[in-house]
Amino acid sequence: MRFAAERPRSFVVATPGGAGARLVVEEELRRRGWRAVASPVGADVLVVCGEPGAELAQAIEVVWADVPGPRARVQVAAGVRREAVARALDGAAAELADVPRQWADAAERVAAGPWTPDDSGDEMSGHGGGHGGHEQGGHAAHGDMGGDGDGGHEHHMGAPGGVAMAERADDRDGLKLDVLHVPLGPVLSDWPAGLRVSLTLQGDVVQDAEVGVLGGAGDGVVEWGGLAVAHLDSIGRLLAVAGWAAAAERARILRDDVRAGVDRRVEVERFARQVGRSRTLRWMIRGLGVIDRAAVERYGLTGVAARYPGDVADRLAGRFVEARKALGGGADVELDDPAALLRVLPSLLVGAELAAARLIVASLDPDLAREPVHG
Repeated sequence: MRFAAERPRSFVVATPGGAGARLVVEEELRRRGWRAVASPVGADVLVVCGEPGAELAQAIEVVWADVPGPRARVQVAAGVRREAVARALDGAAAELADVPRQWADAAERVAAGPWTPDDSGDEMSGHGGGHGGHEQGGHAAHGDMGGDGDGGHEHHMGAPGGVAMAERADDRDGLKLDVLHVPLGPVLSDWPAGLRVSLTLQGDVVQDAEVGVLGGAGDGVVEWGGLAVAHLDSIGRLLAVAGWAAAAERARILRDDVRAGVDRRVEVERFARQVGRSRTLRWMIRGLGVIDRAAVERYGLTGVAARYPGDVADRLAGRFVEARKALGGGADVELDDPAALLRVLPSLLVGAELAAARLIVASLDPDLAREPVHG
């Protein structure tokens, strides 16, 4: 417990409207040398940024159940200041070192028994949650995905442990393959706050996708501190999903410096060139999630997705351009319309591999807390 209290590992969850609080938390974690982890299983502290709505709160409870003891939980409000975050994290460290409290928490968990998907009354596997009120259908066929080819009759054998078993269906080559229904979100690292994507997979290829939003309980106002900050944040999240941890950290340091009013135009220019020269990154993201001019018109896209049509690589390069323009005092530009991004997202995911789906979502990075605004 002493080790956990001295250098806790934190899993950070943001709600729609809680991005500003997330930035403050991430900066304070880095200042302390506390590690932010990608999974609640490896965390000591769960940090919730913003106020979740009912469905998102339920998903967060599932994540909290995954955090092993000793553990502590912190809730920070949207618009929080660094001093308040520091006090909250100090309290978490003290809670981790409180042996009687940790023993009591462990006893309560043992008495409650192991969590199963049946406990939630909803589809909570994969850190998912219920489908929010905003549903966007996928662009693949919604046929009978569970039929056995014999008159469409299914024989349901139940779900061991409450976890749904694979179904079977014909793939696009006419082969009979297992069909898996996999939820992504709404609680994942480097993931748009409140977004839930329900995927239908055959092998590791997406056959169908539906998106929903689990909202926050706040007013939806996010204080980014400027367009450059928002773009650098999105760049850092995409690089983290791509597995380039050092570059993701560099993007976040630049983001926080810019947010603090430090002139980082030269450093951002240099960083953009470094990222652009990476052959590995270019090979990884080239050709993924292609948006052409026709899609821009069809879905009413704005912002980066509209001004830099193409694939994930094009959108990443476009964010660097937009960040440099903003740092140079360029004219205000229209931001992405999150509703339009939700409309186009299923069409980009269908046919992609599961690993590519995370990169496609990160390249769009919709801010689901707001309506379209101008920077």
